Amino acid sequence: MNKLTKRIVEIVLGLALLLLFSARALAQDQPPPSEAGLISAPLRSAAYPEAIYPDGIIPDWDRGYVIHYEIEANYSPDTAMVVMYDKTGKRIREGRIWPQGAGSVRVRRTAATREGALLAAGSAIMRDGSIQGYIVKTDLAGATVKTLLTGLFSNEQICEAPDGTIWSLGKANLPDDGQEHDTNVVRHYQFDKGELHSFLPESTVQAPVRSKRPWFVPWGSYLRCGKEKISLYLNFTREYVEIDTSSLELKRWKLDEAVLQGRDADGFAVTDDKRIYVSFRPSLSPGVPSVRGLYQIKTVFGINVASLLPVAGTITTIERGKLPPGGSFILLWGADGDQLVVWRMDGNGEFLSWVNVTNSDSTD
Repeated sequence: MNKLTKRIVEIVLGLALLLLFSARALAQDQPPPSEAGLISAPLRSAAYPEAIYPDGIIPDWDRGYVIHYEIEANYSPDTAMVVMYDKTGKRIREGRIWPQGAGSVRVRRTAATREGALLAAGSAIMRDGSIQGYIVKTDLAGATVKTLLTGLFSNEQICEAPDGTIWSLGKANLPDDGQEHDTNVVRHYQFDKGELHSFLPESTVQAPVRSKRPWFVPWGSYLRCGKEKISLYLNFTREYVEIDTSSLELKRWKLDEAVLQGRDADGFAVTDDKRIYVSFRPSLSPGVPSVRGLYQIKTVFGINVASLLPVAGTITTIERGKLPPGGSFILLWGADGDQLVVWRMDGNGEFLSWVNVTNSDSTD
């Protein structure tokens, strides 16, 4: 190598090192982005004055629909107990929820089918005097066309999988008769065949929540049906759970307690591109910061603790006894395709907003 060639090589190497160190210095000078990305400004909003908070009831959200239901007992099969609204806030469907053989009916949870018909679950007093849990499906005219009786199992969360089967999270109200009963809290149903599978014995999801002894109720937990898996957030054990719909393999992850800080979830969503989000309301515990926000759940193969990555633009520390600032994030309603539907602090609380989360990766 002659002197000129050697000198050229030295200059090139020097420039390469200079560029490398400059890039590192620039990266260190800039604030790190939120690992879960940044929430966008509202892409669109819609008002639901008839559905949000009438009689103090928060409606359900599923597949782009807001679904309001009456909680009082109904004694007539001709009475509409459920009302569905589309993405514009327009009232499009009423559901006459009446399980076959019922004498009176109460609705506890609703969802939407792939076609836009209604699913409803609750309890019914049958004409023979027995009390049954139920799941029903309506047609597009709102009439009940399929009934599934679930016996002593109360369905708290329901969703329809892509294959048309129904998944439910709930609790069996079992008699103290000394006999062995199925205590699993997740059930998989098909209307024509009944129960197909069940998962998670109740004893495995109990925790000493505000009690000295472990116990469980499904309130505050969530269940969502995705394209390839069923996703759950379990409130008592602070876990994220996935069930593969093909292999029926179940996986569980504890959530990061350092981020949770005793907060309860008030929203849960699975996007079409497999991102998992959860929102948390402020903790009521003394000495714990009153923080509300949206987080992405991220899992890593071989690690049994899932990360909770904050979404920038949603984390708000709220002074106790005061309302959140105007326009701030309040809670997550659900997903609509790859977008999230959220509730922001506005004048009367009847608007829902569609947003994106930028630079966010899927769970897989």
